[in-house]
Amino acid sequence: MLTVTLSRRNLLSLLHKLEFPNSKRTIIKDAGVEIAVVAITDEECYADRDPGPMHPDTEQFVAEVGEALDLIRQWRAS
Repeated sequence: MLTVTLSRRNLLSLLHKLEFPNSKRTIIKDAGVEIAVVAITDEECYADRDPGPMHPDTEQFVAEVGEALDLIRQWRAS
């Protein structure tokens, strides 16, 4: 198993890349072996399957962050 550990800064950067138009949505790390971490949308990831349950606190956090991102998108579009 390959474990990719992201700092908060890198995770937020990856989330931004997911939302940013024309982004490659990738963080590349060269640690002797090149590792790429790629973000994909929920629609891409769960096109053929149910995402399954998460811990209720995690579900709430994801929902709240999603709502905040929607507000930011609306603000930027205006």
